[in-house]
Amino acid sequence: MIPDLASVLRTFRRQMAILRVLRTGGMALFIIGVAVLPNLRAVHTQAALAIGLGLLILAGLLAANSVRLAREVQAGGVLISIGKFDDAEVWLRRGLTQFAISRRAKIMAAQMLASLLVYRRQYEDTVAVCRELLRQPIRRIHHIWIDTRLMLADSLLALGRLAEAHEAMLPLFGVPLSLEARMQLLPIQLRYELAAGHAASAASALQQKVRIAELMDSPSACLTYALLAEACRRQNLTDQQCFLAERARLYHDLEPLARLHPIIEPIAAGAEKL
Repeated sequence: MIPDLASVLRTFRRQMAILRVLRTGGMALFIIGVAVLPNLRAVHTQAALAIGLGLLILAGLLAANSVRLAREVQAGGVLISIGKFDDAEVWLRRGLTQFAISRRAKIMAAQMLASLLVYRRQYEDTVAVCRELLRQPIRRIHHIWIDTRLMLADSLLALGRLAEAHEAMLPLFGVPLSLEARMQLLPIQLRYELAAGHAASAASALQQKVRIAELMDSPSACLTYALLAEACRRQNLTDQQCFLAERARLYHDLEPLARLHPIIEPIAAGAEKL
């Protein structure tokens, strides 16, 4: 648990608001400068140019700080990938709280922090970070917007908050998704449908879902096959259930996955008897 996560998110929110003001103010000053400069007297022109030069130097310093921040965020991502979560948290918290003019770097820091919290299974904190991210104008950064919604839906499902999970997923069905995003969405969608009692929907289009599952890494493929097998079990599709349960067992050990996702326990118990 991150004890001061609320404070970190408030700082992030405040700095993002400041950056919006600075961007708007900077554009207004540029337009005013272009319009007024030709009409100034020589002495005023020199003063205006000196002020402009000072602002350019300041902008250069802020840009250099943003580059450093982006490198720190990348370092945090590398640390997550090698399992050094505590070190990654230090780098990402710094990225969220230190001021820089790069909105993208700060958004990436927040998205990576959410990823870190998912790895730690700190779902309440993940929800808080993802909701804060979605308050920002991140839709134009398409992959981050999609990833944030996937993490939010996954965490809400883990907390048993089905209606909120469905609300988090719903916008994803109206936009084009990459194959990678579809692979991430499928097991989350199946978990929701089974938990909400929509087994018929989960068991539909099996051939297409199996093709997607075949492209996943072993644990994700195993979970997806087990979820599909559970949907078929509930729909009394015995042949399909047996095939999918066997596929799941071939990809990964079902028992640890069933501890994380109790909804597949009937399939795990049946697989143990095979």
